[in-house]
Amino acid sequence: MNSQFSLSIILPVYNEGDNIKETIEDSIAFLEKQDFIRDYEIIAVDDGSRDGTVDILRELAEKNECLQTVTHPVNAGYGAALGSGIKRARFPWVFLMDADGQFKVKAIQNIISYMSDYDIIAGYRRRRSDNFYRIVLGKTYTFLVFLLFGLKMRDINCGFKLFKKETLDSNGIHCRAGVFYTNILVGAKAKGYKIKEVPVEHFPRTAGRPTGARLKVILEAFVDLVRLKFLKTT
Repeated sequence: MNSQFSLSIILPVYNEGDNIKETIEDSIAFLEKQDFIRDYEIIAVDDGSRDGTVDILRELAEKNECLQTVTHPVNAGYGAALGSGIKRARFPWVFLMDADGQFKVKAIQNIISYMSDYDIIAGYRRRRSDNFYRIVLGKTYTFLVFLLFGLKMRDINCGFKLFKKETLDSNGIHCRAGVFYTNILVGAKAKGYKIKEVPVEHFPRTAGRPTGARLKVILEAFVDLVRLKFLKTT
């Protein structure tokens, strides 16, 4: 793809006070230099953080016109944060990226060449920089999604994905926690949208604590999967 495009970047944020400033500043520094970007916005959705993240985002937004912030008064879950960002997105392409520093926005250069032929370009972690438990959990979840919905992907919950905005139907999102990507991608496949997976680099977390492998989160994801399966078969 040689033409310019406009991009909405959505960052779901929960207790990432040690990471979010670097993630946003690195992203802005990169995007400002790229000829393929016509215009862009960054929408950081704070999902009820309790570690000072809100104050950091407020200071960053005062210095950077491209940055918008959305604040949830209480923690509503990963999917809910992404959903809030999607509703605010203005541009034709929407890029969803985790805010913990384990992905770098510059990796978008690896996927833009597919924008002419695909509606969704989904990253998968070439070498996942997490502990063994999280890696096994991720592979198990991806396989379970295949069994339930027939959606065959390498790494369905990789937090690095580019979407045509029209593929992100916020009214059709029924799962507010960790099953968000399954909800979106199963729906997109059913509507005939074309999906491409592309490898991206995944870096070790240098600060903060991940929350996606907590027992409560896992149980909520399982309940959401069952609910989604019921909705898709009724």
